Amino acid sequence: MSDRFVLGMPLGRWQTNCYLIGDRELGTGVVVDPGEHGEQQVPAMLEAGDVRCEAILLTHGHLDHVWAVPALARSLDVPVLLHPDDRWLWDDPAAAFGMPSELLASQFGLDWDPPTDHLDDVRDGQTLSFAGVDLAVAHNPGHTPGHVTYLARQLAGTPITFPLGDADEASDDVLFSGDLVFAGSIGRTDFPRGSMDQMYRSLVDTVLPLEDGTLILSGHGPDTTVGEERRSNPSLQDAAARLR
Repeated sequence: MSDRFVLGMPLGRWQTNCYLIGDRELGTGVVVDPGEHGEQQVPAMLEAGDVRCEAILLTHGHLDHVWAVPALARSLDVPVLLHPDDRWLWDDPAAAFGMPSELLASQFGLDWDPPTDHLDDVRDGQTLSFAGVDLAVAHNPGHTPGHVTYLARQLAGTPITFPLGDADEASDDVLFSGDLVFAGSIGRTDFPRGSMDQMYRSLVDTVLPLEDGTLILSGHGPDTTVGEERRSNPSLQDAAARLR
């Protein structure tokens, strides 16, 4: 008997949304994008859900999404899944800002020590299974070259606890969209190796084919739905007009 849940929490100075998908009956969970302060908040989320972590899923390699990964991967002893096209950011998160790596400590107070022995690749078209949930991986370059999204299947009715959200339960499919799409906007493409052309293609290929009722849990800001973004998101509408 499944006892699934989703917990969401905005973390750190960038208010990056970290999510825990769990199943209390199985006693397992998977963490998505543990940002700044995640080394304290994620264990508290796991304790609140009464689950142990099976893996850390990353939508992309930007610092605000990976900040707590070194501490958590080692303390929880779990794999970290990242698309190989963002390995450059894993090796040097400062590259996202076009600044020398040694400035991470002076500018952000972070001594980056990546646990590469815990790192695994995730690739387009994969189906992962954690906490009894299937997650379909789609590669969505544009914000970063290795950005991916995770489409969680068969979550209808799953309770959601998320302080920025209006939804209290999941739709059948839930898109963990990272910085591909937000409520009313999309991810920036002006960082190093970003591409608006690729972003538009990713939006058309990944977001627009989904059912209107599909819940979107993004990397920043409140939840939304595919239907709401189809109706009101100007960037999504522009992408559709250009590429369809």
